[in-house]
Amino acid sequence: MVANSMKFGLFGGPQTHIGNLGPETGITYHEYGEYIAEAEKLGFSSSWLFEHHFSGFGQPSCSLNLLCYFSGITSKIRLGSAVLVIPWHNPILVAEQIGTLDVVSNGRYDFGVGRGYRDNEFKGFGIDSGDAGSIYEESMNLILKAWSEKERWSYKSDRWEFNDILIEPRPVQQPHPPLWQGAGSQESIRRAAEQGYGLLLDQILSFDEIGERVKYYKEVVESLGKEFDPYSIGVTRGFMPASNEKERRSAHQIRNQFIGTVRVLSAQNNKKRGTHNIVGEVKDETEVSEKGAIIGNSDEMIERIQKLYDYGVRNILFHDLTASKTGLQNFASNVMPKFLSND
Repeated sequence: MVANSMKFGLFGGPQTHIGNLGPETGITYHEYGEYIAEAEKLGFSSSWLFEHHFSGFGQPSCSLNLLCYFSGITSKIRLGSAVLVIPWHNPILVAEQIGTLDVVSNGRYDFGVGRGYRDNEFKGFGIDSGDAGSIYEESMNLILKAWSEKERWSYKSDRWEFNDILIEPRPVQQPHPPLWQGAGSQESIRRAAEQGYGLLLDQILSFDEIGERVKYYKEVVESLGKEFDPYSIGVTRGFMPASNEKERRSAHQIRNQFIGTVRVLSAQNNKKRGTHNIVGEVKDETEVSEKGAIIGNSDEMIERIQKLYDYGVRNILFHDLTASKTGLQNFASNVMPKFLSND
């Protein structure tokens, strides 16, 4: 794909049940799989699944298991984690699970990682959130080592012990699936660039803020003497089709409830870690969407995507809380062709 053409993907996940918190979307695992399969038929390039625990409104927890299922009902679309929270997992089991996922998907997996930001999740696992950074670093080193070692090996630290192990199966993609990192602050964006990770940007940032972060990531990559790949940045955006004001208000109502709920769940973010809290300072949920979502009719969507394009964005991931196949179909017919190059 030439660099002046856009990629469009999906971000999100199903909802297992309706709890006391969160928007009542009621999208089952099978329905979300059908949604991804339809997106593949329409030419969407990727689908990214998040991981959360103990939320109270049915967010997917076993994302790698779900992605294995999705790989079995698709054949071309890439499947990614956005993100797998490394401190909550045994790193060797992760290496084996991802190896399996990459094999069954025929090398279609993208490995997005993060440290986690919701304190209630760390508390639920009995993990001190202040240790997230050190756990993350050690675990990622072990995962990458596991995929590179050809002979049996052992490892022991205060946290982990593995004796005479050999990882099977190995990923199809060598030396490993593409690595991506969720980041928002300059420090975390710089770290992602220095480590050679693709960058995943959140859906709360405004268009202007996205432009600033894309520019900074590109500058860091090029300062390291590397060639910048515009497709190495995935920008998540709320996807809110609306052909009139009534539909616009309804779309805002659904998304406002989601943003408000996530804000509550992340409000206890541990300040001593200085973690970037993507929703902690939100004052007006409607304003967040008006300044950063892909909202409106086809003409307005084209204008908004063009603005991101002008900022250097080439890879947009849509988060549609309704998982509407009709919304995807209309976008694929009326908007997507405007941004696919014939060169």
